[in-house]
Amino acid sequence: MRRVVGALAALAISTSVASAQNPSVPFSWTGIYVGAGIGGGAAVHEQSLNLSGVGTVFTDSSAAQGFLVTAVAGYDYRVNRNVVAGVFFDYDLSNISTSADLPILFSSADHKHSWALGARVGYLVSPATLMYLAAGYTRAGFHFDTVGSFDFHGYFAGAGVEAQLAGNWSLRGEYRFTQFQQETVLRLCGCGGDTFDVETSVHTGRLMLIYRFGSGAATQP
Repeated sequence: MRRVVGALAALAISTSVASAQNPSVPFSWTGIYVGAGIGGGAAVHEQSLNLSGVGTVFTDSSAAQGFLVTAVAGYDYRVNRNVVAGVFFDYDLSNISTSADLPILFSSADHKHSWALGARVGYLVSPATLMYLAAGYTRAGFHFDTVGSFDFHGYFAGAGVEAQLAGNWSLRGEYRFTQFQQETVLRLCGCGGDTFDVETSVHTGRLMLIYRFGSGAATQP
């Protein structure tokens, strides 16, 4: 699946760059936008059994993979001739799931949905092509067989390219790494210090079609 994620990111970059060679009227990059797209992801669940007075007595990891659909809304501001900065919110629905039984406790781990609030800053390599870095906070819902559903929270960092297609439309391709904090999914025998914990990281690649509201012709800030 990591190959799929990489292939999606590469396809997004090549398609975006190719589509933005000679836009008729480059837009200003300042304004509100919305968008939607698809992607793929791969997750790693690091599991640990911890006993009070003893510490960690067992660790293991399992992999998950799948696809996602995503929606995004945000605002960008063109700071100067080449720099664009903005904020955004996105929401994913996902079927990133383990492909084999997990050890110890539960038989499957499924990523159901997530949302992220982030910021990005980019450089215009041409009037119609923006390369950027992004980072922010994210929260996701996971379901584990036997122990139920839990919300994980953490941070993400990524990079991407966005290129104008025609008019107010653009194509965005992005790679993202997400690290969730360790969460306790079970307390053994009701004892506070005896726990089964999971720490999850996720790699995703996504391709999105973006529409910008009222984005007029490019100006020179």
